[in-house]
Amino acid sequence: MADQTVVKIDVNGKFYPISCKIGEEDRVVASGKLLSEIISTLDDQENKISESKILLMSALILADKNLRISTDVNKSSVGIDQNLDDVVLWLEKLNLKLKNIERLINNS
Repeated sequence: MADQTVVKIDVNGKFYPISCKIGEEDRVVASGKLLSEIISTLDDQENKISESKILLMSALILADKNLRISTDVNKSSVGIDQNLDDVVLWLEKLNLKLKNIERLINNS
């Protein structure tokens, strides 16, 4: 556990000790801050939503964000793969033309 540390994160006004790898502290604190922001948008003092329901809704919102980002990354990587295929095809055609030129030079 020498590569572990503990950071305290503030989630909805409560502090929680969270263990993480050394170097990940800023990301863990930022994640806690994001969770706290989402909870604050859901926390309705008038209707008194239970803490477990607020945490469930927050988890669903974060999971949805993650899925949308993953989907966007996958869609963009498909475009990159297509572009790479186009470049490879172009290079193969260029290689054939250069071989033809080489053959013509060698035969002259």
